[in-house]
Amino acid sequence: MDKKLANLFKNIQSANPPEKLSENILMRIEKIQKRRFQLKTLLSTIGSSISVLAAVYLFFILGSSIVNSEFWNILSLAFSDVSVVAQNWQEFSLLLLETIPALTLALILIPVFTLLLSLNSLVNSGIFNKFNRYNYT
Repeated sequence: MDKKLANLFKNIQSANPPEKLSENILMRIEKIQKRRFQLKTLLSTIGSSISVLAAVYLFFILGSSIVNSEFWNILSLAFSDVSVVAQNWQEFSLLLLETIPALTLALILIPVFTLLLSLNSLVNSGIFNKFNRYNYT
């Protein structure tokens, strides 16, 4: 059986690839790289924009929750009666920590972190590099 396979492979004519095959492959690879670059840039830009809008919205919510909570009233005590606050600064700081709107502060970190990731992706993509060979803008 091995001899039959060897004879079969000997009788096969060698196929010559088309002349522009390598050029077509390289053009296709470059086209795919261009599409990936543009998609990554677009998604990073959209992510950055949405993150900025969400952060601004959450900052307004944080401001209203600070004003409506006891945190603001207790913090104003530090400016009105400094001597009492200075004597009881440990209790005062714990009281401030208890009344701070922690959930809203934690929610602000999500769009800020997303913004940082999107900006990192934009910078690493090389869009700001004028010597970038993949500058498809």
